[in-house]
Amino acid sequence: MPTPAAARPALAAAALLMLTSGATAQEVAEPGGLMLVYSVHVGGLHVLDASAHMDMDDDGYHAGLSMQTEGILGRIARWKTDVRARGDLAAPLPRPHQFTAHGSWRDEPRLTTMDYTPDGTPTLTLADPAPEKDREPVPAALRQGTVDPVSAIVAVLDRVARTGDCDLTVPVYDGRQRYNLIFATRGQTVLEASSLSVYAGPATECTARYEPLAGRWKENRPRRERGGDNRRDTPVTLFIAPAVEGGPPVPVRLEADSNLGAVKLHLSSVRQPG
Repeated sequence: MPTPAAARPALAAAALLMLTSGATAQEVAEPGGLMLVYSVHVGGLHVLDASAHMDMDDDGYHAGLSMQTEGILGRIARWKTDVRARGDLAAPLPRPHQFTAHGSWRDEPRLTTMDYTPDGTPTLTLADPAPEKDREPVPAALRQGTVDPVSAIVAVLDRVARTGDCDLTVPVYDGRQRYNLIFATRGQTVLEASSLSVYAGPATECTARYEPLAGRWKENRPRRERGGDNRRDTPVTLFIAPAVEGGPPVPVRLEADSNLGAVKLHLSSVRQPG
C-alpha cells in the first residue's frame, strides 16, 4: 500500500487549481460567478472530487476551492482543504484583500488567514500551528509583492483572458512558504470530447512549475510528513478555456505525474449559481 508521503505529490498536483468513489467535495458556491466541479483521477482511478467557485469581473474577484479525501485514499492520506481569496483584478498581478486556508493533514489542523494592507503587504492574522513550529521562517523582504495561492491561479486566468497566453511568474506567500509559480505557454490545442469532461474544444495549454524559495520543512520534522515538498519534481500541464459561452477562462483540465501514477483532473460539471 502506498505511503502518505507518496500520496501527497498527487494531491498537491490536484490542489494546484483552485481544485465520488473516494472523496467528497463541499460546495463553496457564492452568488454569481461559476460553480465548477472537478473529478480527480490518479493512476486511472477516480479518487476524489474538487468543488471550486470562480467570480471575476470589474468589481474584483472571489475564488475558492474545497476537497477532502475519504475511503481508501482517506485512510492512507487523511487530508482536507478549503481555500478562499478575494481582491481586485490588476495587471500583471491581482491585489488580494484576504486569503483563508482551513484544513488538516493526518488530522493535524492547518488554519491560516492573511489580510493585506493597502500597499499589498500580507499580514498573518491567524496561523495554527504557528509557521515556525515546523518550517524555516520566511524573511519579511520575501513576503513583499506576493499574492496568495488562490490569487496566483486568478492571475494566470486573467492573463489568458487579457493576452491569450499564460507566460507569467507569480510570487506566492501562503503564510508558511514562499515560492514562485512559473507558468509558460505551450500553445493552443483542441480538447476532444470525453465522458469524463463537460468541456471539449479549443484551449490554451500551459505548463506550471513550482520553485521553492523559503519556508522549507525543518530537518527535525518527520520525513513522512515532508512529502509535500516533492511538488518541485511534479510536472504540471494546465488547459485553460471558457467553460461557458461568453464566460471567463477557467481550468478545464490538468495533467501531472506522481509516485502513484498519472494525475488527471477533468471539469465534470459547471453551473452559474443564482
